[in-house]
Amino acid sequence: MLQPRLLELLTFLSSESRTLTADELARKLAVSERTVRSDIKLLQQELPADYAKIESLRGKGYQLIVIKEKLFQQYLQETIRVKQERLYTRVETPAERVNHLMQLLLLADSFIKMEDLAQACFVSFPTVQNDLKQVRSLLQQSGLDLQKKPKYGIRIAGTETEKRYFLSAFFSKQASWHKPYSLPDAIVSEAEIRYVHDIVHKFVTENQLMLSDVAVQNLVTHIAIACRRIKDEQYVELAPDAMQDIIQQPAFREAAQLTAMLEAELHLFFPQVEVAYMTIHLMGTDYVSKSKLDGHIGMPDLAAAIVARIYDKTGLDLRLDQELLHGLSLHLKPAVHRHLYGMNVRNPLLEDIKRHYPLAFEAAVIGACAVEKEISIQLAEEEIGYLALHIGAALERSRQTGRKIRCLLVCASGAGSAQLLRYKLQSLFPDKLDIIDTIEYYRLLREKEWDADLIISTIPIESTVTPLPVILVPVILDKEAISKLEAYLHFGQQLRYIKPAYVFLQQDLRSQEEVLTYLTEVLQSDGKVGEDFLAAVYERESMAPTSFGNFVAVPHPIEAIVEETLWVICTLKQPIDWAGKQVRFVCLLCIEKESDEDFTGMYQQLVRIIEEPEHVQKLLKAESYEDFHKALVSI
Repeated sequence: MLQPRLLELLTFLSSESRTLTADELARKLAVSERTVRSDIKLLQQELPADYAKIESLRGKGYQLIVIKEKLFQQYLQETIRVKQERLYTRVETPAERVNHLMQLLLLADSFIKMEDLAQACFVSFPTVQNDLKQVRSLLQQSGLDLQKKPKYGIRIAGTETEKRYFLSAFFSKQASWHKPYSLPDAIVSEAEIRYVHDIVHKFVTENQLMLSDVAVQNLVTHIAIACRRIKDEQYVELAPDAMQDIIQQPAFREAAQLTAMLEAELHLFFPQVEVAYMTIHLMGTDYVSKSKLDGHIGMPDLAAAIVARIYDKTGLDLRLDQELLHGLSLHLKPAVHRHLYGMNVRNPLLEDIKRHYPLAFEAAVIGACAVEKEISIQLAEEEIGYLALHIGAALERSRQTGRKIRCLLVCASGAGSAQLLRYKLQSLFPDKLDIIDTIEYYRLLREKEWDADLIISTIPIESTVTPLPVILVPVILDKEAISKLEAYLHFGQQLRYIKPAYVFLQQDLRSQEEVLTYLTEVLQSDGKVGEDFLAAVYERESMAPTSFGNFVAVPHPIEAIVEETLWVICTLKQPIDWAGKQVRFVCLLCIEKESDEDFTGMYQQLVRIIEEPEHVQKLLKAESYEDFHKALVSI
């Protein structure tokens, strides 16, 4: 569909049989002559070549030449009809009205009266007032606000840079892999996006830059918005010292090259401050030329600090993974630039990362704490997600997720039967069980310390004898015993973290605050957590919400601060809002401080729950601990 201004230009051209100068068109459309020339080029691309074309006569102006009158009139009327249809159908719901109001306010260069906004959305004055509350809330999250002036109306208060970043962030949330550019036609037309996209790709290719697809999409979006704002003569402002600093950057030369290419193709003029703005965006991408790839252009010390803190807090030792250190180092430099200049970054993988790689994401959250400690910068959740990608790859390389369960075999009926049972277990579970020893019961009583995760025994063993979980089996394994072992190995040793006293099913709690307060009070009354536990949980939530989709939330403190590892389970009768997601299954994680245990398997099993909706539904149906336990081991 034609952008409204292009449609207005086409309508005006079609109403005149004479040649129209750029000055006439500029006055009619209330834009500059440079904008007219740019729009003429875009309109020429959009027009069906068989129906009509625009002739440019040097020194005289422009004239529309209609080749097939009937087909052209059909095209023009259909374009007008689609425009009207979009005006009437795209603003029916509150969300659509908020989008429409955002467009009107962000593109306005002066105050807009409330009556005009209500008319534009085809709703009453009170309705638009209510919608503007949501608009204000969204704006305030990005440092913008609504400013009211009696008899004049309202407008968005904020810097031009803040408005551009908001435009990008707000509409990029609606993007997808199939439609990466989701800016409305009223802001930037598809033709303009294509032009900018092609120019950026040419620039990247000519300079042999290495950019991800997402980085290219982010860059194209920001440039397209900048082009539109420059057309409207709305320019960014930078402090003189910031300008001088940016001009000295190597990326400034490349930004000047890119803006020159844009000027030539789009007939725009980029003042120096806009070239500096483009420099900021280049510095904020993960761009690096092939010739610089082996150079010291990253932040190796900060990368090392991140990996060291992860080891200190979780025991995950990735300190010697040079590929991880190099990847983090390269990523951190543009991430820091993005933060310093208030840039947003889109991470289309964020929800999938949180859901499928929770251990890597938690390690990245801890890494973000190291960044804050070292250079006083708080990384956004999207940035933390990108750190998690690097850490997740390192975890795969280290194969920590493939660790076998270390098993101690207790058999009282002699060496022969013990060996038979041992070999049978090894043949049944070669990739899951590591049988470290076969012993008699008296040795278990005598030697209390065993480097094992599990005991498989042919005789009953009281819990007072050993803290290790015990599975009782016959010497000759039957189907029931094999099923019992499969269930345990399938869900791993995580079953020992779940105790009946801390499983709360079908609760009638109505908010995130109620759930966390209730569970914390139970733990405090049993002496399991201290007074600072709840505050630590909220601190972790403030960094990135722990709601993962599929009705699941896994809250926990940012650091291990309890004496015993526990899963505190709570299922809810009705879903509650948890940072914008609906939640009915809550697993409050309590991780033992200074533990030497490898918690990779625990996170692996959490993934099994989180990523499959049918698994969650099984657990939500449970009304007793027995039902819950059966559902859990069947996952």
